[in-house]
Amino acid sequence: MASKISSIKRAIVFLSLGLFLSGFALSAFAQEETKPAEQTKWKKKPNFALKLGAFFPSVSAKVQVDGGEEIDAEDDLLLDKNATTLRLDGDIRIAGWFGLGLGYYGVSRESSKVINKDIQIGDTVFPVNQTLNAKLTNAFYNVDLKFYLVNKPRLDFGVYAGAYWSKVKLNVDAQEADRRLIEFRQASTIIPSVGLHLSYTLLRNLYFYGKAGYFYLEPTKRTKFESATIDLNLDYYFWKFLGIGVKYEYSFFDLNLDVADYHGNLKYNISGVQAYATIGF
Repeated sequence: MASKISSIKRAIVFLSLGLFLSGFALSAFAQEETKPAEQTKWKKKPNFALKLGAFFPSVSAKVQVDGGEEIDAEDDLLLDKNATTLRLDGDIRIAGWFGLGLGYYGVSRESSKVINKDIQIGDTVFPVNQTLNAKLTNAFYNVDLKFYLVNKPRLDFGVYAGAYWSKVKLNVDAQEADRRLIEFRQASTIIPSVGLHLSYTLLRNLYFYGKAGYFYLEPTKRTKFESATIDLNLDYYFWKFLGIGVKYEYSFFDLNLDVADYHGNLKYNISGVQAYATIGF
């Protein structure tokens, strides 16, 4: 029941953000309709943009396998909450009504520390005061199909349907006097996402991009897919097709998986800022 309530709260938050984006888009649309003579001064938004830079996420993860206890990756496995990684994003405008959004980043965290309590992962119990070697690796590949309902010189607004292909690997081991304890789990899954997106020309070479999405599905009693995303970008082109930008993203994933190497639950909260260089045509 508590999980259901949390899902409802998240849905309300992201619906509210979607309504805000819709209101902003409608307001901008009304301004363009009342000032058609000024449209020619606005530079056309890039139809193709490639963005590469450093992403600084704060990650919170919880894992549970084979019906065992829920393990907090930061508090129990003592993984660092903060990370730094490269991130690649792309945006392709194929037609006036359709485009693609693409993205990739990976986060790898590891630690070797003495644990302060017994930890059970699957059938393996890692006893207190053992030096635990833990490594958690995540990779996220994202594709969005973007449909434009409004297409103006300064404003684009529409809906998107997309998915994350997520790969996770958990490797935990410890050395006892007479044996080595090892637990290795990996999983790969597709996480759907649907929502609203917009882009708006703030100044001649300054562009704002926003996206908000939410998805929830329980196809069986043992599988669940819940995702929520907020993505805000600001791009500035200082010379022709070259520019710089900054992004803020928050993503939440709550997954019940029933696959060959992983039976259990994964939860992620990922939030952070990216600074990047961009090429746009």
